[in-house]
Amino acid sequence: MADLKVKRRVLGLCQTNCYYVYREGADEIVIIDPGDSGAQVYEDVKSLGFEKVAGILLTHGHGDHTGGVQELKSLSGAKVFAYEDEAGLLKDPENNVSGWFGKAYGFEADEYFSDRQTFTMAGVELETLHTPGHTKGGCCFYAKADGILFCGDTIFNGSVGRTDLYSGSAGALIDSIRERIMTLPDEVKLYPGHGDASTVGYERTHNPFI
Repeated sequence: MADLKVKRRVLGLCQTNCYYVYREGADEIVIIDPGDSGAQVYEDVKSLGFEKVAGILLTHGHGDHTGGVQELKSLSGAKVFAYEDEAGLLKDPENNVSGWFGKAYGFEADEYFSDRQTFTMAGVELETLHTPGHTKGGCCFYAKADGILFCGDTIFNGSVGRTDLYSGSAGALIDSIRERIMTLPDEVKLYPGHGDASTVGYERTHNPFI
């Protein structure tokens, strides 16, 4: 199996991490959280040598992570995927706080995942882990074979996601981190929605919130 490659583009006012995920030699790429600029993301996709986006994955529905979704979908023809409990937030312009970053909007994903659902996209096998707390339908995408977790705004390097917005819950967030992320091997690399990457082991030892 070819090595998994992860590239990051930081986008927008909130410095949101968009991830480009692909295998060496593949002809498709996966996009996770396209930030606020679908056009910029699509240009990056082409610069990396890809013509086809296998899917646009969303860790949650807040506007700083989803502002570029519709533009990227239009340019690439790719489907949009999110966790099933996030459908309501995606469609609600007030609760998804999209208006904070420009024009408010709502939309529906093309397909919704369930908890522990596994799928393969562009040669990358991923498992959906429901991690409520930042939002009700927040999730992480776990590439177990590659030791990588795309964790959205659930946990950051030395911190955790905010819980004061619609459907947020501090208790649920800490439970999600302890039960879904801290149970993974220490060497699993964490790619969060903001800030630098980390590992499960580092956060287990150094994160003051858990």
